[in-house]
Amino acid sequence: MDMVFFSAFILYFTTLIGIGFYFYKRDQSAQAFMLGNRSVNYYVTAVATQASDMGSWLFIAFPAAVFVNGMFELWTAIGLVVGMFAAWTVIAPRLREKTAELDALTLSSYFAHVFHDRSGALQLVSSAFALYFFTFYIASGLVGLSLVFSAAFGISYHVGIVISIITAALYTLIGGFVAVAWCDFFQGLFLLAMIVLVPVVGFFEVGGLSAIMTAAQVQGISLSLLASPYETLSALFLAASWGLGYFGQPHILVNFMGIDEVANIKSARRIGILWQIMVLVAAAVIGLVGIAFFAGTLVDPQLIFIEMTLRLFHPFVAGLILCAIFAATLSTMDSLILVAGSTCAEDIYKPFLNSKASASTILFVSRFASIVISAIALALAWSSNTSIYNLVGYAWSGLGSTFGPLVVASIYLKRVSKNSALAGLIVGGVTAAVWPFFFTTLPLVPGFFSGLAAVAIGSKIGRY
Repeated sequence: MDMVFFSAFILYFTTLIGIGFYFYKRDQSAQAFMLGNRSVNYYVTAVATQASDMGSWLFIAFPAAVFVNGMFELWTAIGLVVGMFAAWTVIAPRLREKTAELDALTLSSYFAHVFHDRSGALQLVSSAFALYFFTFYIASGLVGLSLVFSAAFGISYHVGIVISIITAALYTLIGGFVAVAWCDFFQGLFLLAMIVLVPVVGFFEVGGLSAIMTAAQVQGISLSLLASPYETLSALFLAASWGLGYFGQPHILVNFMGIDEVANIKSARRIGILWQIMVLVAAAVIGLVGIAFFAGTLVDPQLIFIEMTLRLFHPFVAGLILCAIFAATLSTMDSLILVAGSTCAEDIYKPFLNSKASASTILFVSRFASIVISAIALALAWSSNTSIYNLVGYAWSGLGSTFGPLVVASIYLKRVSKNSALAGLIVGGVTAAVWPFFFTTLPLVPGFFSGLAAVAIGSKIGRY
């Protein structure tokens, strides 16, 4: 099994690195490396945007949540679809127009332009928050890949995460934005096929819907979306706790900024939302099928997709299918690594350390910073004992609470001062960062709305 897997592994990652080399000559300027000269077509943008969103959470954390908690967890998927549709509709067109008009390559530089901040405070503070939450997000991907290496192929946890971070960083640093977009496009198509295949085969293997319902009843797992008024409120809160995050995810919003034409966003939205619905439904069905497939014998719910694949398919096919986890994880990690490096170069090094830096210097700093952030994430994952669901939830909530209110304010609120924008940034980011130390719920809803309130109140006070 190991040799079969490594054959698929080598072929898969050779392809990714090959894409990086193909685009190497095209991404020799800082703008091309960070944003691809805003030249990516709509279908690549659609799939790359959605693929950069999911990560190992799609194959490991979400099916595990459905497997343990039942249909209630589908509210997470509902929230994600509604939130993503809203982001495509009300954020993407205006953000693409404004960032192009201001020649902003990152969200932090965009905030500095649109809120007329010449002090650099917005860039510095927003960059610090972004890099902090990025490390947790990248670490969650490393933990996810380590589960594949360890559970399926007998490779140690630490060797697995080292291989993973080197591969993700390598093809990202070689090719830049366009290479990442095309890699995410191919990975998105590949993981879509694999995540649909497994639950379809598993559904017929367990005996269909009746077997799932019987097993769920025996194990006391609810297959109802709603059961009481309290659970209805909890469901809506859960949906909002994920859906609102799309307004403030830099690694997702950067795809909106890099599309070739604003007019193509509608076409990208249709393709992207369809892709998202298909993969989320398939992931949820994996959790439901697993209730009957394992009948309470699975020790670690996070291994549901891996164990189901290994038991259902021939080793060669199983090895190929499990590469889909790498596709999902790396499609998120590469975007995060790229945006982290761009943030360091464009929002910290250039304005504060070397305002006259050449394009080649900025490009070098961006690549070097990407390596440093990757190393920090590796150190965090090295000794982490936190679940993927919690790591992703923390990072997702943090980014959404920090950047979401300012993205909305920059597009829809008038006369927002730099001080009120800074207040919203700090209030939203700090709320999300400290919330988990006191409460068990995701911090996105309180973080997002407290940040938005700080912006609105600060703007109102600033008029007098």
